[in-house]
Amino acid sequence: MRILKNYFEKPGLLGLLLAIYLINPFNLGYLVGYMLFALIITKGRFLKKNLDFNLFLIITFSIIYGLFYALNPEFGLQFILIYAVFPPTFYVLGKYLCDKVTNDRVLFKSLFFLGFLLSFSALVSVLLNIMEGGFGQIGRSVPLLWGEGLISATIMGSFFTLNMCIPALLVVRQVKISLALRIFMWLVFVLSLMCILRIGTRTQIVICLFALLSSLIFIVPRQSLKKNIVIFSVFIGGIFLIIQNVQFDLGSDWLSAFADRMENNNGADIASGGGRTSRWAKSFENLFKKPLGWDVEEFGHSHNMWLDVLRASGVIPFILLLIFTIRSVFQIKRITKVNNEMLSFFNQIRVYTLALFLLFMVEPIFEGMFATFLIFCLLMGIVSKFESKHQLLYNANETIPECTIENSSKKNNLDRN
Repeated sequence: MRILKNYFEKPGLLGLLLAIYLINPFNLGYLVGYMLFALIITKGRFLKKNLDFNLFLIITFSIIYGLFYALNPEFGLQFILIYAVFPPTFYVLGKYLCDKVTNDRVLFKSLFFLGFLLSFSALVSVLLNIMEGGFGQIGRSVPLLWGEGLISATIMGSFFTLNMCIPALLVVRQVKISLALRIFMWLVFVLSLMCILRIGTRTQIVICLFALLSSLIFIVPRQSLKKNIVIFSVFIGGIFLIIQNVQFDLGSDWLSAFADRMENNNGADIASGGGRTSRWAKSFENLFKKPLGWDVEEFGHSHNMWLDVLRASGVIPFILLLIFTIRSVFQIKRITKVNNEMLSFFNQIRVYTLALFLLFMVEPIFEGMFATFLIFCLLMGIVSKFESKHQLLYNANETIPECTIENSSKKNNLDRN
């Protein structure tokens, strides 16, 4: 409870509203989003100090995308405003949270709880479904906790994206985490993995593996040989125990959702990315043939965030989003190259970004998974504020001064035994 109190204490009302928005009770979270927008607007002095090119890109992109959506508001008129104002709101909100939370240890825990809150409704919904019918149920769609109809496994699985990064977060042990929180993080991961197995989303398994691999690549060169030996010993030992004690039989109930998908087309479905590669090729053709976009009925969704933006709103929003994405990658690269005293936080930024990009690569994010894009905007707001706050002129030899982050030098030192 103390951790939750610390999380909401400094961001205040904005933090509380953000939590409610992510949980999205009774699918009314968008109303809280309007309140977040209104409260951000009242921070006039803060807004003036935090105007940057990224914010300009997001505002321009969001307004144009919202206007194009207004021509065919298939999800309801409220999404015109949601698409137009929520992304810049969450970007500024990320800056505001980073401004108020000055300790990298608290930022690390805050980002973890953001991922947990994003998954909360989906987590409870799928666990209740497992309790009612087990893993061997027909169909992968699951009803949402708040009484909605069946939600597709693809959309439901997207809410677990950040939870699947938990093993990658815990590989880096620089931030001091209490035993209680560490147990809670593992519990969230195990329950999330159970949910993923129930709904059979291969994307989330890939995200988990890639995040763990990325974390190992990040931490191994930055710590002692002794610690690396311990990590790989535990890793190999864990794999051995799993192989020895878990039966990976596609006929098992707990793998039934994956078994049905693996048997489709004898693996051709996997090789083609679930049929996505042909849609990507057609989308790139339409980039030149139909630069103002095309109807979704032509061949369905492109199953790629950037290409689906191109389909829905044309080449200008597509280019703006692409520029914002590229700038974000370079920005993250700059801040994570330096200062071994904040490895846990930097690793978290890296793996969360990787996980979100892997999801963005294969799904139409703006049509069913918009909250994940808002999380990315919030994350980039934190990164941008973190960079500007400490006035870093990054190059290969620069480090962050010890005085710039509260308690980061001595209280959060990497154990270099």
